[in-house]
Amino acid sequence: MRFDERVQAVAKKGFTERQARFLTTVMLHSGVCVPRQYARFCGIVHGAKTRKFFDKLVRLGVASMHDCRHNRARIYHVNQRALYTAIGERDSTLRRRMSINRAIQRLMVLDAIVEDPDLIWLATADEKAAHLTALTAIAPTDLPHVTTRHGATRQVRSFPERLPIGIDLAGRGVIVYVIDRPDLDDFRVFLERHATLLRALPVWTLRIVVPPHLPGMALRAREAVQFQLMEPSGNVVVDEMRWYFEQLRTPSATDTQRLTRARRAFASSRAQAIYRCWKQDGEAALVSVGSDALRKAVEAGSGRVEVFELGHRYGHLSPLLAVS
Repeated sequence: MRFDERVQAVAKKGFTERQARFLTTVMLHSGVCVPRQYARFCGIVHGAKTRKFFDKLVRLGVASMHDCRHNRARIYHVNQRALYTAIGERDSTLRRRMSINRAIQRLMVLDAIVEDPDLIWLATADEKAAHLTALTAIAPTDLPHVTTRHGATRQVRSFPERLPIGIDLAGRGVIVYVIDRPDLDDFRVFLERHATLLRALPVWTLRIVVPPHLPGMALRAREAVQFQLMEPSGNVVVDEMRWYFEQLRTPSATDTQRLTRARRAFASSRAQAIYRCWKQDGEAALVSVGSDALRKAVEAGSGRVEVFELGHRYGHLSPLLAVS
């Protein structure tokens, strides 16, 4: 279903088009929302209309309301199966109960979307795959993915982080990552996982979303991008990295001095992120290590790295039972 088709399906459940567009966006990207996000999305004052709309969601059983630490704060979880079925997402995991940390991370995702409503936001893995393979020459097997194995069975799941990808009217792809924890290990893996996609896009923006409760993270995130993607290694280093990774998986080296040197050389956070991807995808994970395509794209202006600092705090949304 196209986004507008989904909106019309929701509107038929008794909502205005504006309300339906917001609910569709929530169900596709976050599952949870707070009233100020609706007001921002609609460009209205957070007042009586907003309260009336959320009262209606609870009354109709469309959403459940959860009290927070602040006595006036509420988180609303849009979880009615009939509404998700109407937009073709009957089995969406966003309907399920989620931890407070997960809910806050999804609220940050929604904040990033409502602050830039002019983009076409791709939500599901199928939408992303269809649009990006049509927009670029990338092979479906090179799209961001994670591989899991259960015995002899190998399962590939595309776009495992479930983060939105935006496309502007000029065709620029906007790859979004929301930082919700102080360490950047998962962010570095995300960068490695998306390096092939970024190289395939003719114009792109890597948008790093940072909340205010992680001070100094904007600078650290930029440094991580620079170190992970913009500083290619030579063939000798890549060959040594390949050898070392193979030793980690199947130890067989008799040259203990070489192994010691390699262990020291590849103890960095960058190498650890590459190794996590290499364990799943083998040689394909080493392609970006020696490529300077992304650095050249940034220098030419076709690639951008930007930090979007959220203007809202989230600590007050902790549930009452978790205050202690």
